Amino acid sequence: MVKIAIDAGHGINTAGKRTPSGEREWTFNNKVVQALINRLNDYQNVQITRLDDPTGKRDAPLKERTDKANKFGADILISCHHNANTGKWGAWTGTETYHYPNSTNGRKLAQAIHPNVVKAYGLRDRGIKSANFHMLRESRMPAILIEGGFMDSTIDIKKLRDDNVLKRAGRNIADAVADYFNLKQKPKATTSGSTYTVKSGDTLSGIAKKHGTTVDKLAKANNIKNPNLIYPGQKLKIGDKKAKLKHKYVEVLAHHLWSYNRPSWQARHKTVRRGEVFTIVDTIKVSGSTMHKIKSGLYITNNPKHVRVYER
Repeated sequence: MVKIAIDAGHGINTAGKRTPSGEREWTFNNKVVQALINRLNDYQNVQITRLDDPTGKRDAPLKERTDKANKFGADILISCHHNANTGKWGAWTGTETYHYPNSTNGRKLAQAIHPNVVKAYGLRDRGIKSANFHMLRESRMPAILIEGGFMDSTIDIKKLRDDNVLKRAGRNIADAVADYFNLKQKPKATTSGSTYTVKSGDTLSGIAKKHGTTVDKLAKANNIKNPNLIYPGQKLKIGDKKAKLKHKYVEVLAHHLWSYNRPSWQARHKTVRRGEVFTIVDTIKVSGSTMHKIKSGLYITNNPKHVRVYER
């Protein structure tokens, strides 16, 4: 299992970390990080922890971030930032990646990741550099800090305002990490066929769940006016048997959150931490509330105050 610690630098309201027009650096950083995490979830044998506050409302102290990465036992750390020069618009430009001075493994990680960063932004290559930054110095694993272009550059800001560029940056970083660790992609889930024959006891919602689709899509594809009126022997169109199924993920927003070893609020097992992401395999009602069953077999709450659910 490869453990990866990821952080979006600063917070939404961190003083000075914004463009001359007032756009916040954390917002740019976060879009890269979200795409990075989403893409890493396409690979096998990866465990991710996020070091910053995923809501951006709190600028987590640097010591808290590196302590979390060290306790997690991360194999690498990637800190995503965007640069600034004078705080006023100018024509400076480019991307650069930092490692800790004299860190051979940090330099190797930077060499593996940096070309993909340059390719994603399409800006001047300012190269691989070393610096005595806290995130690089206090982490026990190879660590890099990426500066993905200048927020106060009239050239670079065009890239930073393009969500497709930021998403590409995240994906490119993830693919470089996969090459670095020789990770394999997860097999693409497929439906079992283009049609399904209804069996006794089947429901449209159950069939939809089994085949990774929705009741509305099944009803529309089969001209079903009343979802309750299906019958044994009826053949339903499911769709393209090569269609990729989407997966749901849950990201922890709370600083600490209980997980449970069975679907009961009394079955506390261990705590999970802010930034950790898990694959959802089922969602169930428990005592009037909702729990997610995750891939490990444990359960966590679906309370939006504590977790964020997304699909990919």
